This record gives sequence, C-alpha cells and structure tokens, in this order.
Amino acid sequence: MTNHSSWKDRLQGFPIFHSLRKQFLFLAILLGTVVIAYTWIAGNTVSRSSKISTTNIEERITVADLIHRLRRAIIVADDALNLYLLAPSEPTRNTFRDRLAHAQHLLDQLLEIQWAGQGEMLSILHVLKPLLSNLAAAGETVMTVRQDANLMYPSMRLANGHMLDDHLNFLGGANTIIQLLKKNNLTINKKYDQQLLGQLYELRDVWHRMISSYRLYLINRIGSLYNETLPGQIHDVEMLYATSQNDLKKITRLTQRNYSDIEILTSVEQLNNAASNWMSGYKEVLKINADNHWRGDLSLMQDIIHPSMDKVYEKLDQLENEIKQSANLNLVEQNDIGDRVIHSLWGMAAFVLFIAVASLIVVEFNFIRPIAEVARSLKDEAHGRTVELPLRVQAEEIRDLTDAFRELRHQVHSRQMALEHIAMHDSLTSLPNRALLMDRLQQAIENARKRERHLALIMLDLDRFKEINDTLGHQIGDALLQQVGSRLRGVLRDSDTVARLGGDEFAILLTNVNDANALRIATSIHDTLEKVYEVYEHSLYVGVSLGVAVYPHHGDSADMLLQHSDVAMYMAKRSNTGLALYDISRDQHSVSQLSVLSDLRSAIENDELYLEYQPKLSLADGRVTGVEALVRWRHPVHGRVMPDDFIPTAEQTGLIKRLSPWLLEKAVRDCKHLHELGHKISVSINLSVWDVQDGKLADSIRLILEQAQFPAEFLLLEITERVMMAEPDRAYQILVEIDKMGVKIVIDDFGTGFSSLVYLKQMPVDTLKIDKSFVINMLHDESDSTIVHSIIELAHNLGLDVVAEGVENDQTWMWLKKWRCDYAQGYYVSHPLGLQELENYLNTFDQKIMLN
Repeated sequence: MTNHSSWKDRLQGFPIFHSLRKQFLFLAILLGTVVIAYTWIAGNTVSRSSKISTTNIEERITVADLIHRLRRAIIVADDALNLYLLAPSEPTRNTFRDRLAHAQHLLDQLLEIQWAGQGEMLSILHVLKPLLSNLAAAGETVMTVRQDANLMYPSMRLANGHMLDDHLNFLGGANTIIQLLKKNNLTINKKYDQQLLGQLYELRDVWHRMISSYRLYLINRIGSLYNETLPGQIHDVEMLYATSQNDLKKITRLTQRNYSDIEILTSVEQLNNAASNWMSGYKEVLKINADNHWRGDLSLMQDIIHPSMDKVYEKLDQLENEIKQSANLNLVEQNDIGDRVIHSLWGMAAFVLFIAVASLIVVEFNFIRPIAEVARSLKDEAHGRTVELPLRVQAEEIRDLTDAFRELRHQVHSRQMALEHIAMHDSLTSLPNRALLMDRLQQAIENARKRERHLALIMLDLDRFKEINDTLGHQIGDALLQQVGSRLRGVLRDSDTVARLGGDEFAILLTNVNDANALRIATSIHDTLEKVYEVYEHSLYVGVSLGVAVYPHHGDSADMLLQHSDVAMYMAKRSNTGLALYDISRDQHSVSQLSVLSDLRSAIENDELYLEYQPKLSLADGRVTGVEALVRWRHPVHGRVMPDDFIPTAEQTGLIKRLSPWLLEKAVRDCKHLHELGHKISVSINLSVWDVQDGKLADSIRLILEQAQFPAEFLLLEITERVMMAEPDRAYQILVEIDKMGVKIVIDDFGTGFSSLVYLKQMPVDTLKIDKSFVINMLHDESDSTIVHSIIELAHNLGLDVVAEGVENDQTWMWLKKWRCDYAQGYYVSHPLGLQELENYLNTFDQKIMLN
C-alpha cells in the first residue's frame, strides 16, 4: 500500500495529472503525433506502389472488359449463324456480319492498349485476327449456300434439271404417239391402235404416279417431315418404275411388229431413252441424299465453321488466363509491399504498447481502482452482505450513479425482453415472424453443417383465403389464421419452428430430417390443415399448397432455402398436388420474373389489362368472319407491355388461372356487343396448359356463355400443339366436353410442334392455324411454300378448315386463295384493333361490301 501511495503521490505532483481529461489529452497528442509521422512515411511507400498497381489494374480491367465484349460478340454471331441456318433472313445475316465486324474492331482496340500489346498476349491477338477474318468469310459462304436451294440441296439440281427434261421428254413422246394414233384412221391397224392406246394410257398413268411418289420422297427428305416413310416411298418409286418398264416393253414389241411409221417408232425410242435417263438421275439423287453431303452447308459447318469457332474460344480462354496470371503477379508484388509495412507496424506496435502501459497506470489509480471498489461493494450488497464503502468512494455522486445504473439496467432488461418478443413474433397468432425464423434458420444451418445433418424448410399458403376474407370479413379471416397457427403447433415437435410470414403465408423449420421425413411431415400438415374449420358458426374449408426445400440438397443458405421452398410451393400450385419437393429442373423463376409476377397481380386487380382484336377474313369472298382476342398490358411505369413479356411468367406461376377467366368473359362480352350492332362474327381466345388441364374449364365457359347469352358456335378456343401434347389424354377429355357445347377448337401455330397425326385425328378439332413463320417466307422459300400447301391439303383431307397467320402482302393472299386456304389473318388484313377501332373497321368494311 505504501508503494502504491508513493507512485500516486509522485504522479499527482505533476499539474497535468490533476485532471483525468488533461491526462488523456496529453496521451492523445503524443499518440497522434507518432501516428501521423508513421502514416506519412508508410503512406509515401504505399502510394508509389499503389499508383503502379492501379495503372496495371485499370488497363487489365479495360482489357478484360474488351475480351468479355469480344466473346459476347462472337457468341451472338455464332447464334445468328445458327439461327440463319434454321430460318434465313436478312436481319439475321446482318447481325452475323455486324457482330463479327464489332469483334474485329474490339480486337484492334486490344492491340492499341500498351499493357495488352506485349508478351504472349500479343501473339494470341495476332492469331485471333486472321481467325476472325476466315470465320467471317466462311460464314458468308455458308449463308449464301443456305439461301440458294440448289446449293443447299444438291439433289435439287438434278430434280429441276436433267430429270425434269427427261420427264417432259417421256410425256412428250407418249402424247405424240397418242395424237398420231387418234389422227390416223388406219383400218388395217385399227385393232392394234386400240391396244396400243390402252397400253399408252396405262403407261402414262403409272409414270404420273411414279413422279408423284418421287416428289413426295423429295419433300420428306429435304424437309425432314416424315423420315420413317422414306424407305417406303423409295420402294414405291422403284416398283412403279418397274411397272412402267414392263408396259414400255409391251409397247415396244407391239410397235416393232405392227407399225412401220417412223414417227411412232422414233417416239417409242424416245420413251425408252427418257425413262432410262430419268432412272439414272433418280439413282444419283438417292446417292446424294444417302451421305452427309445431301445438304450443302454440313461440310462447311463441320470442316470450317465449328473448328474456327473452337479455336477462337480457345484463344479467348488463353487471353483470360493471361489476365489471371498478371493479376497473380501484381498480388505477389503487393504482398511484398505488405510485408514491409508489417515490419514497420511492429515498431509502431511497440510504441503503442508503451503508451498503453502508461495509460494503464494513469487509469488504474484514477479510475479503475475506485470503480472496482464500488463494484465489489455492490456485489457484496447484492448477496445480502452489509458493506461500508471506503471514504474515497463514499461520495454521493458515486452512490447515486451506482443506484441509477442498477435501476436503469433493470428497466432496460425488462423493456428489451418485451421489445424482442414484439419484434420477433406475429401479433395475431403469437407465432415467430420472418425475422425470428431467419435467425433460427441460420443457426440451424450452422448446427447442421457442423454435425453433418439435414434440415427442411416448408413454405405454405392457403387457397381461397382472400375469398373468405373479402366475403366474411377480416374478423373471420383473422380467427381462421389463429386456428391455422394452433393446428400447426399441434402437429409439430417442440424442436420445430412454425412462423407466420404475412397474410396467409406460413413457414415451418424442421431440424434433423431428411427428404422422406420432411415429405411425411408435410403430408401430415397438409391433411391437418385441409380439415373443416369452425369459425364463428361458419364451417370453412381452405386448400393449402406446401413447398419443401431440404438442406443441403436444395440450398446451403437461409435465403436460398426460403427462395427454393417458395418455388416448390408454386410448383405444387401449378400441378394442383398441394405438395411439392423442390426440383431444380422445374425452377424457371428469376428476379425479373418475380418482378413481373408482382406487377401482374396488381395489373389484374387495377384493371390495367385490356384486349385488342385482329380481324380474320374469308379468302373465298373477302368477308370478316371473326377476330382473335389479344391481351395487352398498360403498365403504369413501362407503358404498353406485349403478351410475350408476361404471359410465360403467368403460365409458369399459375397466375394464368386468374387471367384466363377475365380474358374469356371480356372477349365474350365485347363480341356480344358487336352482335348487337349487327356484326355476326366469331371471337378466338388462346388457352394455356393450365386452362386445358383444368377440369372445371368447361363449366366456367358454360357459365360465361349463359351469363352473356352468347351463342357457343361463335366462340373459338385456340390451343398450340405443345399444349395439346402436354397431357393428351386429359386434354382429350376436356376438349370433348367443350366440343359438345358447340364451341370450336383451333390448333394454333400448327407445323411448329411435334404433334402426332393420330392425336390430331382423334381430337375434336375444327380448324388448323398455320404458323406465321411458314406463311411469311413462303414466297421466297420453296420449303415453306411446300409445307403451307401440304398443311392445307392435309387439313382439307381431314375435313378441317385452315387459317393462315402472317399474311402481309397481296401476293401471299393470292397464293393462299389459289391453294384453297379458307381464312387469312395478318397485317395485310389489319393490325390488332381496340374495340372502338374494330367497330369502325367493321362498319367501313360492311359499307364497302354493300357498294360492291
């Protein structure tokens, strides 16, 4: 005690130690001076190296950005080339050219950067430059080949050249003999004339059938329509040719024995030569179509384009590796600088340690010891022992401060407990809220990771809850939610957590469970929640959809498990199973889709959606027979949104189930209004997979028609081949029920899917709608023209009407009319119109017809 007192007396002898504030001010100035000096010295060292490193980093970032853009340009050019091979168009060709030109421009920029123009990177860039040039030239050659049918399909040159001439020579020879026999009345040869005429007619009929089979073979081979029928078609051609040869031999013998007319004999020889030459050309066509060179673009793609693309991507990978190696080198240099700074920090640490020791001495005698004595006294007092504080700590201020801290600590602790409960629990159900769930989920993930165990997160929401809330009131809805919370607590273990996230959404955390256990518990929850609820003398039933995500299979973080369980819940909704385990192959959600989904929910409620109608005309008399209803979205921020930007999201999430009834009711109501104005036209409405698989679809349509007093025969429902083939048996049952009502069924976008002709024959279909991708290019692409003509013939043979989409000019209209297509739709007829615009269009159209 004597030593301590003497040290204290000596320190108190300096004026600066009379005040605790002055003591700390002195130490702060001393420490600040040293720190500033050290900072200035270390800063200069670090600054010089940082400038060099920053320059390298900036140039490296620029180079990396250019390489990324270069890769992106090449990818887009590659995609454009592949797209051009599927559907040639000038915009796609220009895209290929522009992207490769842009890639070459980016390559030139890379060569101008000093950091990139050295070492291995420079040699790689010099290799890339001719590669891109060769790729551009090869791509142009491939697209030129694709654009020319004769180059694209070598067999077409024979078919349209020598074989066509041989065919015409054969028919010319046969017709010449027939005309000579009809013109010459040789009574002596009259019996032979009739026999020869009969054989010639039979020969010509067999020849025509052989040519028809040959043309069908060419269509199937070039268009790859029905490859499994090719052997049969080849066999038909060869059998018919053999038959024609037998007939020709008979004709040859008959003419040689009984005729001496030089013109008849010459024509018979012409028949033999033409048939022989035609068969030689046919064998050459079979040979060409049998190997890999039946398409002119295959060898170019395999031998030049693909190897060049692979080489380009390889060089881009090498460039990126060079950037990584440079970054690693800079990192090593920075580490060296860091080592030097660390050594200087040791010196600084020694000084700070000295200051700390000095500060500790000051604080020890002036602050810590008095407070420690008060603390010990307070602890003794808390244990019930009466203590007397030393005189130097018996000041009233210290005693009041101690009492105040004790009372404050008690009040703070009480209020903190209350606030934590409010902040972490739902006020209606007293269940944990989202914040507490996320905290427990994170802790559970940490424990599961350490112990290598599993856990599961179940997301659920109630079906029809909004309907109950809106119909019976919020009091009933709140009571229902409280009962749901009670049932959930009753079916779960004490170690599990059930939380209300908001509205009718709940989440359940199951610890130490695998996939099978989680699904079993989820099934039990599903069965429990779907039982009847007795709420204020109301017997209520609500459906429930549950989505299950299991750690670590479906996510290793709290946010990922929450997101994937939410996705699984929407999977359960879409499949109407009520329960689904997360499946990454079915997860089509993205941030943008979720944003669209949220806005679309509001759009339906806020009446932001509206319909436009595109007229459909009869090619026979040019009259308007119907319109197609097309949904549009007037977004409050983005303006007019087209269906391709929100319909897929609505289908993926099941929101289409709310959109389709609105569309049906609105379209029927508008068409009823047009009927009242005297325009007896039909209205077509597109259905999704959700709609066609909805067992209540027919009842919904029947109710809408009855409420609007609208004739069923004026309502057309359009489904795509993809929708029809998703679940064909279920679709067949629903479509048959709709067909019995008198509603007509239309197969939309026909020709783009892979529907079976068997299903097409069985389904209650009234009309085929040819996809516009074939109609738009039919004047310029012989394959598209053949497909359109074939679909029209196929539909008529099946007793179906045909609608052609994408009619954009008069020439297309005339060709479709020539081929006996029934109806046309497209910009040549009219753009989609609002209801008032449609009324004006129909009035003007009717006046024109009356004047004509």
